[in-house]
Amino acid sequence: MTKTLATIGPVSEGKNLRYIVDRADLIRLNMSHNSIKWHNKNINEIKKIDSHKLILVDIPGIKPRTLNKDSIHIKKGDIVKFGNDKKIKNIIELSNKVPKIKKNPKYFSLSDGTFHFKFVSFKKNILTGISLHNFTLGTKKGLNVPFSIYDNSLQEKKYFSFLKKIENLNFDCVGLSFIQNAKIIQVLKKKYPNKLFISKIENYLGFLNRKEIIQYSDAIMIDRGDLAAEVGISKLYEYVQQIIEDAKKYGKPIIVATENLNSLIVENSPSKSDVTNIDFYISQDVDYLMLSDETATSKNWKNTIRWLSEYLKNKKNKVKTFKKLSIEEIIKSLKDQTLVIFSKKGYFYEKISSLEMKNLIIFTENEILRKKLQLRENSISIYTKFPKKYIYDFLYNNIKKNKKIIFKNNKFAYLVNIIFPRKNSRANSISIIDKNDF
Repeated sequence: MTKTLATIGPVSEGKNLRYIVDRADLIRLNMSHNSIKWHNKNINEIKKIDSHKLILVDIPGIKPRTLNKDSIHIKKGDIVKFGNDKKIKNIIELSNKVPKIKKNPKYFSLSDGTFHFKFVSFKKNILTGISLHNFTLGTKKGLNVPFSIYDNSLQEKKYFSFLKKIENLNFDCVGLSFIQNAKIIQVLKKKYPNKLFISKIENYLGFLNRKEIIQYSDAIMIDRGDLAAEVGISKLYEYVQQIIEDAKKYGKPIIVATENLNSLIVENSPSKSDVTNIDFYISQDVDYLMLSDETATSKNWKNTIRWLSEYLKNKKNKVKTFKKLSIEEIIKSLKDQTLVIFSKKGYFYEKISSLEMKNLIIFTENEILRKKLQLRENSISIYTKFPKKYIYDFLYNNIKKNKKIIFKNNKFAYLVNIIFPRKNSRANSISIIDKNDF
């Protein structure tokens, strides 16, 4: 059942931690913000509250983020430059170089595709664009250029450098952004075998190599904000569905991130579109829905975590219960296998007699049944007297005595018998028996 992943931030730290730790199944700290000292303090407090609670730290990668210390007001039509050259007048400095651009895009964006710019040029690592909005640019906002390729060597160097700084912190999982192939995961897992690595598939190259990334990761995070900004909003649904499908094939946990409950940042109740979004991913059996700004910076964080945890709990309680499968129904799927049945009176055989069994061996006290089975193709009946006790010895000895017959066509077989006898019991146990055990 889908669980809650909550991000700790300035509004939910310190004395507020217990409320969030009690309601979230996984706790996240984004190390692109705040100091290592701040994170260490909160990690220790979380572990004091619940020593078994898993903590995920997202470590800074090579995605360029704006380094403006104060908010910047940008008008529609403004020509804006981004880069690392401080000598250029009015440039917005970036934390990392702009990634390699495979082909010039029509647009690029800031803050997970929130603010768009018309592409003008990319020369000497200076990206120039024309703003399509009036907006206020906050600090440390990420830059996304569609279909860009990130420097894997630089990314690996940054990850190792940062992990060395925090290796004494008591966290459990590491979030890796913009993973484009499996190599970096393999190297990191070798260096830190006691940590779980959660890979974010959030650009075009990562999507192309998703299967190898999924295979070597401990879990997958789908950051819909960066992914949409990198590949285009029209392709988001298609890409997300493909990542979910492939992650399930490899049995890897799935975290869906970005704006799951953004409406609760300002409202007391979620919007219908947010609820529909959550129900959709519940129906997809994703493992976690992540809350980011909803619990890290929003004053409404307490209402948000309470609402989601209660909503998911109610959904869990309403999960459809399925009827218990009978042994007879299970055996239908085994009709092509060697089936060994111990049936004292033969009642159980009557329940499955309509099946066309490929290799059926029955131990019984019913002499009439034994004769009937002689008339049936692919069936062998063995008369044996059933004891009142020491049933396990009885089963073992009969199988061992007849193992040449039982294992004639295969090295294993399926054994059906009554292991928990009660009134009107026919058969209630299926187990695999191996030739080497007899």
